[in-house]
Amino acid sequence: SYDAAIALDSGNMIHLVWYDTTPGNYEIYYTKSTNGGSDWSANKRLSWTSLSSYLPVIAVDSSHTIHVVWQDFTPGNCQLLYKRSTDEGATWSAAQRLTWTSGQSYDPVIAIDPSDTIHIVWTNETPGNGEIYYKRSTDGGLNWGPAKRLTWTSGLSEFPALAVDSSGALQVVWYDHTPDNMEIYHKKSTDGG
Repeated sequence: SYDAAIALDSGNMIHLVWYDTTPGNYEIYYTKSTNGGSDWSANKRLSWTSLSSYLPVIAVDSSHTIHVVWQDFTPGNCQLLYKRSTDEGATWSAAQRLTWTSGQSYDPVIAIDPSDTIHIVWTNETPGNGEIYYKRSTDGGLNWGPAKRLTWTSGLSEFPALAVDSSGALQVVWYDHTPDNMEIYHKKSTDGG
């Protein structure tokens, strides 16, 4: 079991995702605790793929809808997939593919703003080296806007982190090899992305 990600809803229910080799290849799993971590629900498998599913991230909106994004090799190269649950993890939507790129898409991060818009940022190698990309959903994950490229660098830009402040401003940081050694960069959006 690897790389757990955790989120709390407004009722302090704990939601946990990770990837696990139990099926023979890496798959995404979910569990929750309604009593502060003393007890946990049975593990629920979220991905059923022929290849490997890795590195899930999780966020919960104000209506307690759970949103999970992960990187998956099933499309042939690494792409991002998404699922949501509107009943606190009891049932889940079908997996939805979020990226269709010739290069690898990986290391997603997720955040939800005060208006419940879902924001994701990730690394994509389509331009020839890793660059940072962004997309959002304004309807609870049913539909997603187009990908926006956030970096144009000569070196590798990867491993983004994302946070949203109380005004809805998006804050993105990542590390970048462009100066010949790794340095941290920041970018923000004050208009919802």
